[in-house]
Amino acid sequence: MIRVLHIFNFFDQGGIENFVMNVYRHIDRTKIQFDFAFIENKKGYFDDEAKALGANIYFFDSDEKTIKNYSRNLGRIIKTYGPFNAVHSHCYFFSGIFLKVAKKCGVPIRISHSHDTKKGRKETIIRKLYENMMRKEIKKNATKKLACSDMAGNYLFGAKEDFTTLYNGIDLNVFRFNGEYRQSIRENLKIDSNALVLLNIGRFADQKNHHYIISIFENVRKNNDDAKLILIGTGPLEEEVRASVKEKGLEEDVIFLSNIKDTYKYYCAADFFVLPSKYEGMSIVSVESQATGLYTLVSNEVPKEISITDLIEYYDIKAENLNDWVNAIEDKKQKVINRDNYYQDVIDTPFDINETVKQLSLIYSGEK
Repeated sequence: MIRVLHIFNFFDQGGIENFVMNVYRHIDRTKIQFDFAFIENKKGYFDDEAKALGANIYFFDSDEKTIKNYSRNLGRIIKTYGPFNAVHSHCYFFSGIFLKVAKKCGVPIRISHSHDTKKGRKETIIRKLYENMMRKEIKKNATKKLACSDMAGNYLFGAKEDFTTLYNGIDLNVFRFNGEYRQSIRENLKIDSNALVLLNIGRFADQKNHHYIISIFENVRKNNDDAKLILIGTGPLEEEVRASVKEKGLEEDVIFLSNIKDTYKYYCAADFFVLPSKYEGMSIVSVESQATGLYTLVSNEVPKEISITDLIEYYDIKAENLNDWVNAIEDKKQKVINRDNYYQDVIDTPFDINETVKQLSLIYSGEK
């Protein structure tokens, strides 16, 4: 049995966590077992499912944010509950420290995985020194460097470093347009069958730029009285976004949903997927939206690798470009397309979860 220890903050319902769980659901669990080490000692969204699939979950015993504490805790977990064949760190620059500990503990396969292009932090001198130091630690201690896109790899490892781009695969059989889902979701949410519906799925954080989404919708609403916006996610800025919606008098038209597992049904219910992110490592939700035949409008900060159909368009997120988004929606809202056709376009792309699992299985076994 190959044992893999994944490390990140905690089991939030974010993109990284969804990716890892999607892999875990599809990997051969008679040959490869996932365990998880979490920095934050609190119950996470996927804890119960992960345990049901056979995973063990370990928590750091102190929230002291120091290299010494983090190193001690990871070392304790590896020595107490190991041996592990691989340690797979999703902790960006701090992976350098975690993989150093794993190396000292004799873990043969040590993976640093980049999932983003930046973390929204100010580029101070201290920050740059930290990043340079950690890049060196990653280079010394990682046996494999993975990135969800070329942009993400260049950001974490450096443009001149070798890394492997591994796309975040999805179960494409799930993300296929279904008219019954469209009808049932709209009925449950009391949305008229002919209403224009915008959708965003993402954590309520500065990166996802929810205030820009609200501004887009506010302008779309001027020409579409029955338009609705569905926001799926949780996060630190949720209350702030709710307050903005209330201030603009849009409470009846913006629907907030959280802890939604069957998001594929909501893609079917919507007419547009809107993602004006300030930065993205790899927007897998934009791949999912395209698979369901959904018009997908994203910011220029989203990697171009996800442009896999003619449904996706890129726009600037400056204030003066707001009308570009609004006009695109107005232009396309009356166009009738066969949404089921786009599933066929997506299945021939590298975003199939089976291909992702195949590549990771080879890495975990030391064959690649």
